Amino acid sequence: MGGVESSTIRTRSMKPSTVISKISRSIGARSSRGDDDVLSAVAKVGPEAEVDWSGQFNRPLAPSDHYQHYMPPNMPMCPTYQDNYVKECNRSWKIICKAATPKMKSYNKDGIVLFYDEFFHRLFQRDPGFEDIFPGIRRRIEVLIKAMKFLLNDSGAPEATAIERCRNLGHRHRSIPKVKPHHFAAYASTFVEVAMFWLDIEATPDVGEAWSNLVGFNLKYMLQSYLYNIVNESDWNQNTIQLNKEGRSPSIIKLKGAVKAEMKKQSITLSGTKKDLKEK
Repeated sequence: MGGVESSTIRTRSMKPSTVISKISRSIGARSSRGDDDVLSAVAKVGPEAEVDWSGQFNRPLAPSDHYQHYMPPNMPMCPTYQDNYVKECNRSWKIICKAATPKMKSYNKDGIVLFYDEFFHRLFQRDPGFEDIFPGIRRRIEVLIKAMKFLLNDSGAPEATAIERCRNLGHRHRSIPKVKPHHFAAYASTFVEVAMFWLDIEATPDVGEAWSNLVGFNLKYMLQSYLYNIVNESDWNQNTIQLNKEGRSPSIIKLKGAVKAEMKKQSITLSGTKKDLKEK
């Protein structure tokens, strides 16, 4: 592939308005035991040494037909980067962290807990393979928060800088075990879907446009570097099931067993009723 790794490590002071601080301010004393696990994981994702992703990317890129193939269908074909998109996403993310929408208030839970629960529920339902990539709460919340920091801490950055950052981050994902090309679209589209779900009445067309373009823009340039020379053009991904020796799905067998048990129960009840009627 050639080239030299352009990303370097550096420590820098975090601004009060970072994603971590937004989430921390949303944490109250309303959580259950399960929620406490999520909040505990959030607290452990501190402002440590960060990677400067803005170095010049000097590696080969994937052809356009490859990265366009792996873009989510519910995002713009040519997403654009605008500072007002970043600002709008920052504004609406604060609303989510504070659980400030009517839909979120009704649950009386912390915003990050609600977002985490809904996001990973839908993600694992959409592609069970993500459970191997995110086996525990700490890993899940860490990646989620870091993704948000990457997206939202760019306000005011030139488009060229944003592109370099995305390409460097995309190349970094090549070394992460079990990550597949189709995972990017599933993660990104699920994120926007859940954000719009919790934003409720705040989920206006302008907000949807901002999130779709910002996430889509980042994803496009991440895929350019990630997909280089690793695309299998005969590859496919569908949610499938593992059949047992009889060629049937275990879930189907379980369902049939439950139905038979219920039918047997009803049969006994009915026969007992008939017997009682005859005796009378």
